[in-house]
Amino acid sequence: MSCPARGPAGIKRTAALVALALAACALVEPPTQTPAPVVEPTAPKPPATAPAPAPAPEVDESRQVAELLGYYQRVASFGPDDQKRELATATQAFNRERSNANRVRLALLYSIPGGATQDDARAAQLLEPVAGGNGALRQLAGLVHAQVTDRGKTQKRADQLKDQVEQLRAIEKQLLERGSQTPPPPRKP
Repeated sequence: MSCPARGPAGIKRTAALVALALAACALVEPPTQTPAPVVEPTAPKPPATAPAPAPAPEVDESRQVAELLGYYQRVASFGPDDQKRELATATQAFNRERSNANRVRLALLYSIPGGATQDDARAAQLLEPVAGGNGALRQLAGLVHAQVTDRGKTQKRADQLKDQVEQLRAIEKQLLERGSQTPPPPRKP
């Protein structure tokens, strides 16, 4: 059974919507203004330089999520060999530095539906420690985790139904074989 929302076009549409939603949710703090230094007329002081404010973690995380979604979109359009090479590269990066961003990047590769690297169980396993909570990266991990978990449940149900159909076919075949056998002629006393 195919769903029009799946496939490369659906993936791109979903990725774009997630990126827009996360970008809209990002908290951007207005720059803080430092009060002007008080200058005493008798003793001139050198001008005070305030350190540049560090970027808000939410903005950095939102940027990471946008980059990860772009990466996912790009890799989803690759051929099987390029996807496998990208998986090897992402695995090496994750083994070098087990950051949440590298974890999500690797899980995204495993979550590409119909891709050469698809392994929903492995993707769910990678995402589980990161999924949930506050922050754009954790929300993306939670979304992808829910998606691959649901896809796994759907696949399991489809497999069960397929098995039931095969069992019914076997029963039907047995009934047809019994029916095609000619009954023995009745015995005469």
